Amino acid sequence: MHLTSKHISALMDSIPHLVWTMGTEGRLEWANGAWSRLVGDSVGADVDTSLALHLHPDDRGRRSEQWRRASHTDESYEIEYRLSAPDGALHWYLECGTPARGELDGPVTGWAVISTPIEQRKRTEEELQASLQERDDFLAVLLHELRNPLAPIANALELLERGAGEVAVVKLARATVHRQLRQITRLVDDLLDVSRAARGRLALHVRPIDLDEVVETAIESARPMIELRNQVLTTSRCSSPIQVIADPVRLAQVLTNLLVNASKYTHAGGHISVIVGQDDSTVWMRVRDDGIGIAQEMIPQLFRLYSQVDPGSSSSAGGLGVGLAVARQLIELHGGTISARSEGVGRGTELEIRLPRR
Repeated sequence: MHLTSKHISALMDSIPHLVWTMGTEGRLEWANGAWSRLVGDSVGADVDTSLALHLHPDDRGRRSEQWRRASHTDESYEIEYRLSAPDGALHWYLECGTPARGELDGPVTGWAVISTPIEQRKRTEEELQASLQERDDFLAVLLHELRNPLAPIANALELLERGAGEVAVVKLARATVHRQLRQITRLVDDLLDVSRAARGRLALHVRPIDLDEVVETAIESARPMIELRNQVLTTSRCSSPIQVIADPVRLAQVLTNLLVNASKYTHAGGHISVIVGQDDSTVWMRVRDDGIGIAQEMIPQLFRLYSQVDPGSSSSAGGLGVGLAVARQLIELHGGTISARSEGVGRGTELEIRLPRR
């Protein structure tokens, strides 16, 4: 097919890129349809002035400076900026300008410029940057959380060295070491589960189980932390046994996570309750506390990986922000759901697990 100037013009008008040529003084000589639709100026208009009317305020000075530098050095240039569409929406573009010469080594006679939409690329860059920042934040918290237990363990060992013959000292030191080792083990187990989940290797070993056994196991695991904070734990269960098809170890792990989370975000002397019930199609376990609560806008983030209830605030209890994310994945593998409710900051939280009945 022989391409005529009419064909080429139609082709240039159909593409989403802004394409134009301009003289050495930066005045428009020719532009394609995308330019006309977005910018609208005709031949002879000053390109820098025309674009400035549509550029984001933060990008106007940068674009002008880039053009001035290129026009003085006669060198190709690139610059990213945001242009407003006719509907007012801002979109990212990459402008590339190349000097045109009548002869190979002759003087510059004008400029050929193309400005390419890069909205998707910028979104990808922003998502990648956010992901890298999230990773860096997580690693900082991880190092902090792994380091925290070391000081109490070192203090306990020093106590043992000084008072190895005193029964009370030995009991206190042993309790401290056991408690801190449990914390480290829980951190490592959560990280292993995150790794398994990322590779699709979170496995369940299901069988018929009594839900009361799961509750007892979880309470036993979380009791040391609850007692350390002098919190009151109560349970409410059905008079008859409730059976489900589930992995008892994993289900107890989830409930333990919920209890530990409730204890962390409840003041010393506060109250935590575990409520077990059922209806025609589901069974549920609820962990309720009268702790710091959570703002409504934060609830959707609660089960996101590396998310914390209130990171960085005075009420934040630290942590990796992986426990509830792993809990959600495990419950969904069981065919169930996990959700959170709170009446707001300072008004406690309720976390609920729902599983299909046997």
